Amino acid sequence: MVRTGVGTLPSKKSLHIESSGQLCIYCGACVGICPLNCIYLDETRITFDEKVCTRCEICVKACPVGAIEIG
Repeated sequence: MVRTGVGTLPSKKSLHIESSGQLCIYCGACVGICPLNCIYLDETRITFDEKVCTRCEICVKACPVGAIEIG
């Protein structure tokens, strides 16, 4: 018997990650603290591997300027 919907993340439409480029100071705090290593940073943007991310919000709490939002 296969149970669907148990232990799955909400749909990507209702839950997403945004990084505010105007706020980000590219310090790398989010990259260094992510337990799943799914955040990548270069000189112009932050990217997330949304297939791996569990939305634990550790990166949100680690960001010193509030540039990451989950919701």
